[in-house]
Amino acid sequence: MSTLYTNNILSPESSTPLLQSTGNIVQFNRVRYDSRTTWSSNNSGNGTEITPLRLSISPRHSGNLLLCQWVLSGDFHHDNVFLVFRDGGLITTGGEQGYNNEVGNARWSGFTSSTYDAGSSDTGSTPHHWFIQYFCIADSTSSRSYGPAIRGSGGSNYTLFLNRTGSSGGQDGYEVTVSTGVIYEITR
Repeated sequence: MSTLYTNNILSPESSTPLLQSTGNIVQFNRVRYDSRTTWSSNNSGNGTEITPLRLSISPRHSGNLLLCQWVLSGDFHHDNVFLVFRDGGLITTGGEQGYNNEVGNARWSGFTSSTYDAGSSDTGSTPHHWFIQYFCIADSTSSRSYGPAIRGSGGSNYTLFLNRTGSSGGQDGYEVTVSTGVIYEITR
């Protein structure tokens, strides 16, 4: 068995890298959540962490990069945003990469919003998938966790229907999927 180490894979037509890596993955952890659940998305407070998608890691080196990625499946109103929690609380420190430096910890501050579904005649049965990516420098080797969270960004409180649609009745009950997450520690 052979092992190949490379930092660049170049295009045959040019010297432009097709794949470039500046570090190696030291460790990773993953999570998969299949249950069809609901989560409160209130328009006040710090949001609601989706705890089954929490990722834990104990970095091996304080200078390494931590990269979190989640794919969430479900349905909810377009006036929502996704946030990231660290150790069970919203990241609110201005120096953290997850903090929104433009608007701070406001109710509309977040990573992504859901798809606008008002054109459909049945807004409770259109599943969506959201990709969330968050990265930061480890800064220590202490164990910590990261998890996606939701918060309403409009004038009302809403509900996230995770791994299902808003209706999930009749034929809509077949519109089911899973949500996943992975965290990588990458050398710098």
